[in-house]
Amino acid sequence: MKNASITVALGLALCSLPVACGPSSSLPPEEQVKLLKGDVATAIETCKDKYPTKADQFKKAYAYAVYPSVGKGGLIVGGFEGKGLVYEGGSLVARSSIGGGTLGAQIGGQSFSEVLFFENKAAFEKFKRGETAFQAGGSATAGTASASAANDYKDGVMVLTFGGGGLMLEGVIGGQTFSYEPIK
Repeated sequence: MKNASITVALGLALCSLPVACGPSSSLPPEEQVKLLKGDVATAIETCKDKYPTKADQFKKAYAYAVYPSVGKGGLIVGGFEGKGLVYEGGSLVARSSIGGGTLGAQIGGQSFSEVLFFENKAAFEKFKRGETAFQAGGSATAGTASASAANDYKDGVMVLTFGGGGLMLEGVIGGQTFSYEPIK
């Protein structure tokens, strides 16, 4: 009964949040990509600096997605969203949005960057179909956030988060969702 109540509450909280299900900008997609490219390049360099042992993943991974700025905030119910670009074999192939919601003990706001590496075609195809989602956890951030603990591939996906700043304390349940919008 308790788990069912938590699930219902989480579902209602997630439905009430304006999560990133697609581009919200009034700019044409081509202009959005142009604006994002510089931020993505900076995020890639920062990621390589924060995770020097993972830097070669930008060449070795089947594909990767870079979200240079993900904004997150919450007070019991929270949400986050950001925009990014997706690369396959080193070539730009899509725009993407990240979004989601959380429910639990949380207060504050923060921003961070996130990079997803896809180890193989199967993992990347799941991402493209919207089947990639991650469970949120707990964290404490004050001032400038540091890099998350070193990660490895799990189910064909490696997630690295870093940078940003803010003031956030949380112990929550929730999830991330992603959109995939091919560039023509």
